[in-house]
Amino acid sequence: MAPRKPPETKKTLEVPKCPKGKRSRSPQELEQEAKKLFVKGPGSSRRYDSGCLWAGLANLQVLSPYTSIVRALHQHKLGKAAWPMLQQIGAGGSITGLKFNPLNTNQFFTSSMEGTTRLQDFKGNTLRVFTSSGTCNLWFCSLDVSAGSRVVVTGDNAGQVVLLNMDGKELWNLRLHKKKVTHVALNPCCDWLLATASVDQTVKIWDLRQVRGKSSFLSSLPHRHPVNAACFSPDGARLLTTDQNSEIRVYSASQWDCPLGLISHPHRHFQHLTPIKATWHPRYNLIVVGRYPDPNFKSCTPHELRTIDVFDGSSGNMMCQLYDPEYSGIISLNEFNPVGDTLASVMGYHILIWSQEEAGLRKRETITKVCAKQGLGATNGNKSCEKRQLSVKGLKVYKS
Repeated sequence: MAPRKPPETKKTLEVPKCPKGKRSRSPQELEQEAKKLFVKGPGSSRRYDSGCLWAGLANLQVLSPYTSIVRALHQHKLGKAAWPMLQQIGAGGSITGLKFNPLNTNQFFTSSMEGTTRLQDFKGNTLRVFTSSGTCNLWFCSLDVSAGSRVVVTGDNAGQVVLLNMDGKELWNLRLHKKKVTHVALNPCCDWLLATASVDQTVKIWDLRQVRGKSSFLSSLPHRHPVNAACFSPDGARLLTTDQNSEIRVYSASQWDCPLGLISHPHRHFQHLTPIKATWHPRYNLIVVGRYPDPNFKSCTPHELRTIDVFDGSSGNMMCQLYDPEYSGIISLNEFNPVGDTLASVMGYHILIWSQEEAGLRKRETITKVCAKQGLGATNGNKSCEKRQLSVKGLKVYKS
């Protein structure tokens, strides 16, 4: 009799390998590390290490019955599904911009140093390539999408800005800045209004319907240093800019030629640090930005902490500071969820999740004082105030 063949075994998908110099971890260890995003003990923070498990949200493929990574993670948190297998699907270079497709949240747009702007899904498929430079010397630095006008806009490191429709048809491709376009933003309430920021020390406002060249801007906002970001407020009435040194500005749509306020704040540029960008709270007039202490900054104090600073968007006054003693790195990016009760902060290979869900009594007292400063008032045992600010159990909150 012929010898029996051993039964075939199904091949399991590989988990992304750790970078060189780091020990490979078993799937069980990786799962336990991932669970820390949701489960934490007293005094610790929810975070994950992208060095081995995650290579950025856009670099993941969800291989599960759920087509959305958000839905898959939510089901896992509720105990209704196993931890989804993950596979790296990166763009081949640093991802410089990421936006969910407003018409299909199972898809997302990315711009990258690979030299492309593309539409992908969480199964690892590239659905459409919108722009491709074909050379490593030209890459795309910024991206935004409008559901209303159904357009995609992206800027590159040579000062070019490209406008395309959702079908991938190029509407125009023009050099609007002298140098790299670090940020592009479409107004959420007036989607033909575009803001572009550049290292040429300007922010420019454009009417997408009338762009003919670099001189066809509606307004040019000169800055003293290169600019990292220009973000419209949720109501579209104001514009927040962050330079590469120590200044945050707030402009009004009714008066572009003069900023409403200037906030002195240390966030200087460093070549190997993700550029620091200030952002808005989605519901209230609050500005959030990471601090990079500078000994040459006029108000710098000895041993100054690398905090997340919260400012009043009208007065420019410091409202409070967030700080995690376990993770004292520089916070480059901050992003609220749409409701505004949870904040994700990016620090190197870690993401800190700040939520009012686990607020303690001491934090509630701090929140009340902050609300009083803003004149928001407190009702029903300070519940009104709690909805207006963030607080985190186990994390120190410093008020000004």
